[in-house]
Amino acid sequence: MRADFVHLDTPPPNAVLQIAVDTHVHLYPGADAGRALTAGFGNLTAARQNADRLMLVLTETSRDCAFEDLAAGRRVARGWSCDRVAADPAALRATNLRKNSQGLLLLAGRQIQTREGIEVLALATNERFEDGLPIRTVLAQLHTRRIPAVLPWGVGKWLGRRGAEVEDLLAGAGGHGLMLGDNAGRPRIWRTPSLFLQAMRDGVPVLPGSDPLPLPGAEEGIGAFGCQIDAPLDETRPASSLREHLFTLRGQPVQIGKRRGLPAVVSEQIALRRRRIRTTRAGGIS
Repeated sequence: MRADFVHLDTPPPNAVLQIAVDTHVHLYPGADAGRALTAGFGNLTAARQNADRLMLVLTETSRDCAFEDLAAGRRVARGWSCDRVAADPAALRATNLRKNSQGLLLLAGRQIQTREGIEVLALATNERFEDGLPIRTVLAQLHTRRIPAVLPWGVGKWLGRRGAEVEDLLAGAGGHGLMLGDNAGRPRIWRTPSLFLQAMRDGVPVLPGSDPLPLPGAEEGIGAFGCQIDAPLDETRPASSLREHLFTLRGQPVQIGKRRGLPAVVSEQIALRRRRIRTTRAGGIS
């Protein structure tokens, strides 16, 4: 990793930078924020050693507020400082306190639940959105605000009626800020989903991200699957820069890192279902 990564040399205006980014990050209540940032930094660095900037994009549910808690100092990332970017309320600059020249950008974002049961990720924004609305209403809201929208793959989430709806949305997605999302929980040996192949043929981006599960130790996987985006970056407004670039992106960014193997994915899914059963019996929310 170059020593000038965060704080030293400022690139010329409009210079194209190589940005290594995990576009699907969760920092659940109870997760170790310092461990998450350290893992994100290390994994992105290992995946793309020549990157000019490293980014993690949070995709928080309506119940979660990790970004604001870190920004306000209500949540501490041990070993890191998290400072607001003055002109950009959706961006934090995270600096490793033990290695002062090393850091990354942490961007806000949302995961929206639609009436159809299809998730929508709103990237690089600190706006909040209502759950339970029709997906076309949600996408229209994001499009009006020029916020990139991602429909993330998930185990069983694109089957039947929901899969047909995603396919229909994909048919009109070209150049309109709508993308699909891959994640590290899709086993490496599985075939590429047909909707991904369709998107690639049509020039619709498929953005990779780690999508960690709410399980102990899942922070270690943050940054292990993502992409390299070559784009100009306004250092004073990094979330705004990334948001505008993704909104108009066509074609596929370079994938970095890798997805997990089948045994690891099966083990995680079993652990997740057991956790949900325990939570339900205890009267909580999974």
